[in-house]
Amino acid sequence: MENLKKEQDNSEKKNKIDYSLYSSEPEKLIVLSKEQLRNNNFNQSIDILKNAINLAEKKFGGESDIELVLFYNKYADAFLEKIMLASNNDINVSNIKETATENSNNPKTNKQKLESQIAFEYLNKANIILKKYLEKYDDKDPSTLDKEIIKYYLYLGYNYNLFAILEKINLDFEKAIEYYKLSINYTKKYENKFSRNLASLYFELAQILIYDPFNCLLCLYKSKVIMEYYLQNEINKTNLDIKLIIDEKDLYLDKIAYNSDKIFKNKKIIESNVDLIKEMETNLEIKEFVDIIKDINNKIENVISEINEYVFYVKNKEQKEKGENNNGNSQENLDFDFGVNNDVFNMKMNKIGVINLKRSEPTNNDSDIKKMEEEDYSKEKYI
Repeated sequence: MENLKKEQDNSEKKNKIDYSLYSSEPEKLIVLSKEQLRNNNFNQSIDILKNAINLAEKKFGGESDIELVLFYNKYADAFLEKIMLASNNDINVSNIKETATENSNNPKTNKQKLESQIAFEYLNKANIILKKYLEKYDDKDPSTLDKEIIKYYLYLGYNYNLFAILEKINLDFEKAIEYYKLSINYTKKYENKFSRNLASLYFELAQILIYDPFNCLLCLYKSKVIMEYYLQNEINKTNLDIKLIIDEKDLYLDKIAYNSDKIFKNKKIIESNVDLIKEMETNLEIKEFVDIIKDINNKIENVISEINEYVFYVKNKEQKEKGENNNGNSQENLDFDFGVNNDVFNMKMNKIGVINLKRSEPTNNDSDIKKMEEEDYSKEKYI
């Protein structure tokens, strides 16, 4: 027992960080905190980041220097990851009210609320600094800006992404949608239009557009276009003679018809081309993109099914109301022609609800779509 205690003490000493060694380069502590996050050691990661913030504030002379933004972002992000893991991030839209009621007096939930408040505080700090710093560049063409300025605009977009995640955790989907849209706007304006970050943002936004299947469809489609672009890039590195139809203009669409031919224009090639299927056996990059695109296609099909059910419901409801407003004379004929009654209407709406939940259920592919590279926290990196 005594030997075990000595081993534990030695281990703690070994793992203890001498923060004085990082006073001139506190950003290196972010790398150490990331290692702790990978092992789900959230408290250790948060503690490291808190010390990094203290050192950074001393180095840069206060809390409001632009260099502090990265530290504030990472600190908030660590709290968000901790909260999401604790709750499994499983948001069931069918019982939001019940969940909120059950959690109101839960000590664990109260702790998460406090952690959410801390995350919000530091995201807000970062946002205020960024907005003030960038206001003089807002009207300038992005192509005329230095990389350093672009970097901070991308920080701002990422900050709004974290705000969106926070509001999603808090089950405030309306605010989350607003923040995702802000993040998308900054990412579109200041990053590569085929950015995987952008594909991820569209995909994440689609998951919470619960009552807007038409915009959900548009977001999923744009995410898919970007991933097909990357798939084509990988195909081009091989000897395969495969050309996907990719129209850059589709990234600027403000709507898309749910029965548009362009939605699945590449589906047959991606899922049935013999040469591509064979290449996937050894080419992991191509396999990754194909799997992601297939998953998005499945979600798109669920959304289209939902829209079809909704359109059917609305048309028949309108016909039903017309019959009721005509002294009931045509109601029997309407039911006879369309087979519609109250039970059928309820069944249709329940079916829409089931499809809605299915296309909104969690997936692992949102992180796969993003696929961030290993972080080195140089000034060229923003996440």
